[in-house]
Amino acid sequence: MSREPSTGELTLAFARNHPAYLPNTVLLDNALAAMGAGLPSAMVAKMVYPERRVMAICGDGGFMINSQELQTAVQLGLDLVVLVLCDNAYGMIKWKQQDMGFNDFGLDFTNPDFVKYAETYEAIGQRVGTAAQFHTIVEDAFNAGGVHLIEVPMDYTDNDRILNHEIKEASAKL
Repeated sequence: MSREPSTGELTLAFARNHPAYLPNTVLLDNALAAMGAGLPSAMVAKMVYPERRVMAICGDGGFMINSQELQTAVQLGLDLVVLVLCDNAYGMIKWKQQDMGFNDFGLDFTNPDFVKYAETYEAIGQRVGTAAQFHTIVEDAFNAGGVHLIEVPMDYTDNDRILNHEIKEASAKL
């Protein structure tokens, strides 16, 4: 399976925790901070490797930059799963600015209803309500084929504690 996480806090999680067993199975664009690249990258990955299961993993802010490409994916007849991780903010920017002592300004936003949004492009939209539903919803989307958008609510409040304090303390003990 190829996974294309877009830039943001979710990229940190995938870079640290997702094992890649084969080359070109996890593509990260974080070095360039290219917000909005997740969906188009996944579309190209699916076109290059049509036999692979491909999932775009996008933050809500990055997804909205190129979200209209859902229609292109439908038009091309791609089998593609798009996870949109929603924190209703430019979370990575917000976190970094808070860590540097800057005021929070213009980083929170209101999202559209992503399920309805997907349906306007003739894609299939779903929303994860509980963690227990996640695996089943994703597997069902892959098995059904077509373009599926799955909205996943996210809470990144533990990132600062883990990344800026616990990891530093654990590393110092080594």
